Amino acid sequence: MADRPNDPLRRPLDVELLRRSLVAPGILADLEHVESIDSTNAALQREAGEPDFARRRPHLSLLVAEEQTGGRGRMARGWSSPRHTSLSASLVLRPRLDADAMPWISLVAGLALVEALVEEHGVPARLKWPNDVLVDGRKICGILAVLAPGNAVAGAASGSSGSSGPTVPTVILGTGINVLQEEDQLPVEGSTSLMLERRRAGAAADVGLLPGDDPARADLRADLLIQFMARFVGHLTTLESCRRGEVRYSPVGRAAVEAMETVGRRVRIELPDGSARRGEAVGVADDGALEVVVDAERSSAEEPWREHAARRTSFSAGDVVHLRPAEEPPGAAG
Repeated sequence: MADRPNDPLRRPLDVELLRRSLVAPGILADLEHVESIDSTNAALQREAGEPDFARRRPHLSLLVAEEQTGGRGRMARGWSSPRHTSLSASLVLRPRLDADAMPWISLVAGLALVEALVEEHGVPARLKWPNDVLVDGRKICGILAVLAPGNAVAGAASGSSGSSGPTVPTVILGTGINVLQEEDQLPVEGSTSLMLERRRAGAAADVGLLPGDDPARADLRADLLIQFMARFVGHLTTLESCRRGEVRYSPVGRAAVEAMETVGRRVRIELPDGSARRGEAVGVADDGALEVVVDAERSSAEEPWREHAARRTSFSAGDVVHLRPAEEPPGAAG
């Protein structure tokens, strides 16, 4: 993966701007910035076992790194990026949500980023269930929400350990967004970056800025983080106000499904046991599971597909592949 340390666009995040825009108005509780880290999610998970974690990392505390060297996404996939090119950040959450609604955290985070990319940058982003953001099929962001070890704290969502009341789980929401990478710096084949997509949308080809942008003041990474966090915290507040069983019918639930490229597509679901199902994704259940009308299955990648009568099935885990017609001829093993 190529690095370009002298590129004028690749400079440290404007941390003071981030604090003025996110912490001062109360959108976030705290923001810590580090130069390099193995993984922001892993670092917070290690800290979570310490006695004073709730005090040091209250609800809506953000850890952001200039460089991540050993990130992990779903299915333990590795993720890293050159310094000063991406957004590697993890947010500590203590959401007031029923257990069934917890999977929606990743979905509304994806929605927030889709909205920021579409509304602020003119990039036609879409959400892929459960936690990727795509642009014309190219991955621009991965999101991973995990429960922190020893995760429950007593009392308010602020994380104050001295409060009374029911326990609140601690969730760590990790996000890796490709922002300034060139083609040869992207973490995986088939991915993209905000700068590349802005070029495709008609931005100036040499710096990846939109017409009228001032290159001397441009900080795409800080701008995008502010736009993303503000939208996500608003969506989380709406999610917390939903009564049990109503998330998918709420404004934020409907918006997430409408932003989802997966729903309405033929898909293949690769399950953790090596088996797979194939069918049409038709919706998202109130617990965040993907609802698919399944019409074929196989027990392993080496086995042929077996077609059967269509039946609606919910999937809470699995790797989703969006299919094109050429990828699923009758009886195909792909």
